[in-house]
Amino acid sequence: MPYSQSRMTTGSGAVVPIIWYLLNLLILPIISFIVLLAQFFRAGDMPEIRRAHTRAATFMSVIGAVLIGSGLALAWFMSGNTGGFWTFALVWAIVLHTSFVLWGIIAMAQAMSDRMPYFPKRWL
Repeated sequence: MPYSQSRMTTGSGAVVPIIWYLLNLLILPIISFIVLLAQFFRAGDMPEIRRAHTRAATFMSVIGAVLIGSGLALAWFMSGNTGGFWTFALVWAIVLHTSFVLWGIIAMAQAMSDRMPYFPKRWL
């Protein structure tokens, strides 16, 4: 017997890629990214909302890795193994990582309410 306020439609499953995205950032980095890539390559048979969240989460994972890695590499080439580099590296990595986690939390809220993620539409 369904409850009076229960949801009558099934969910789109859009939270699944966002869960893997957040797991990639917070707990299981490489394993979660591989699962996210597998979902990305199987996105053709998914509902539109889930496909959009899968593509956005995968792109954000790659963009995050590139931004953190390239920023650190550029700082290393500019200052070498100095105290200034390590200070910059810590602040750069923490700020970017936190920003990407916050994007994931907002994307999770969007996915839970079956809305499209905040991401450029041409990439979705």
